[in-house]
Amino acid sequence: MSEGLAENFATSLYGEENVGPWVSKTDMETLNGYIKPIIRESLDEQGLDNLTAYLYGDEMEKMQNYFPVGLPYCAGYACGYHMIKYYLQKTGKSIIRATLTPADEIQKEVKGFWNEV
Repeated sequence: MSEGLAENFATSLYGEENVGPWVSKTDMETLNGYIKPIIRESLDEQGLDNLTAYLYGDEMEKMQNYFPVGLPYCAGYACGYHMIKYYLQKTGKSIIRATLTPADEIQKEVKGFWNEV
């Protein structure tokens, strides 16, 4: 969520064409059909050794001798970006207001995001 807020904030300042490569290289078919189902099933994971694969992908997970989960490089960043974009479109909030919104409030508003295909 934090990285999604950060990336959306950056694109609000510098333009959508300057979105990070971890987002621009992830197409919506891969996001919705592959990445989101894996992340959705693990939203309650705890501990750095369990979370890094969901944020950074298996490549980084293997480098740290943790356990891969089947995700591409920086999949969690791409997912977070699109989740916050969904939130902004759904609520009509500005990215500035969204950065001040409690995470649990954002989570309630993005439940539909996980079911998009």
